[in-house]
Amino acid sequence: MDLSGFPEQAPKLAGKQLRYADVAVTATAKEFSGFYRGKQYHAPDFPNTLDRALSAGVDKVMLTGMSVSDITTNLDIARSRPQRSCFVTIGVHPYHAAEPSAEGPRYFEKLRESIRDALTAEPCLLKAFGELGLDYERLNHADKDTQIATFKTQLDMFIEEQWDLPLFLHCRAACDDFIDVISPYVGRLPRRGLVHSFVGTKAQMEKLVELGFDVSVNGFSFQDRDSLDMVAAVPLERLQIETDAPWGEIKATSEVAKRYLANAPPLPPSKKKDKWDTASMVKERNECCAVSRVVYVVAGLKGISVEEVADAAWRNSVTMFKLGE
Repeated sequence: MDLSGFPEQAPKLAGKQLRYADVAVTATAKEFSGFYRGKQYHAPDFPNTLDRALSAGVDKVMLTGMSVSDITTNLDIARSRPQRSCFVTIGVHPYHAAEPSAEGPRYFEKLRESIRDALTAEPCLLKAFGELGLDYERLNHADKDTQIATFKTQLDMFIEEQWDLPLFLHCRAACDDFIDVISPYVGRLPRRGLVHSFVGTKAQMEKLVELGFDVSVNGFSFQDRDSLDMVAAVPLERLQIETDAPWGEIKATSEVAKRYLANAPPLPPSKKKDKWDTASMVKERNECCAVSRVVYVVAGLKGISVEEVADAAWRNSVTMFKLGE
């Protein structure tokens, strides 16, 4: 990939201990249960990945809600972790947008009841409504009309319930429709929200920021020239960072890694999935402990220090989601 026009020097190693908030991790992904392409290679190990994250300075982790079925699992994980370190979002991802029509009206009532219950009993754990939005890259899960309908239904529920939460949003290859759907709601959103794992152009990012949303980036945001230009242009006051683990790995062979990760802290040792042990990462599976690498690439693309990027992203995430210091 062409990196012409971007800074040529790798950011220097941080001169202080940095704090990170990884705002997007899918704890219920099959890879964290040891399954790869339908075969189980090792025991479930998500708690081990969170332990490694804490050791790497990742003091806050948000477990993203994909559907009604993962609410209980995510809340159980968050409860099991040290206080004020692990949090959840609750919502229906566009990949799961067909589930409500398949399961009937009770589906959205379960979603509504789960959020009400969490806000009443454990408001310290539930930090956002979502993940909701549109994804036109993978229409095999749900077609465009179904995704739009589920997106609107959730937004209507959110406004009706007047939940004091930010939105946790997904927009992939669907920016025009995404903006068309959400724009009429923006003035009624109490705390706007975050468009996570954003891949798109600088102009698209600027439209989202103009609507009042933050943007978070990860390894997917570093895979094409348009997205690199977008990352370089994201205002620091609107930037958040994430891994989107177990996906979104920044490959060591990628151009951004070769240029900007030369001085980044080393990751823990890793092993192939069939050689797994609890003390090691799994090769080709992303983890929260790697979120620092996102910071180093962003700093490199912007030509600023890793401290500036990490401090801004930390402040933005802690403030928006009320994660506490």
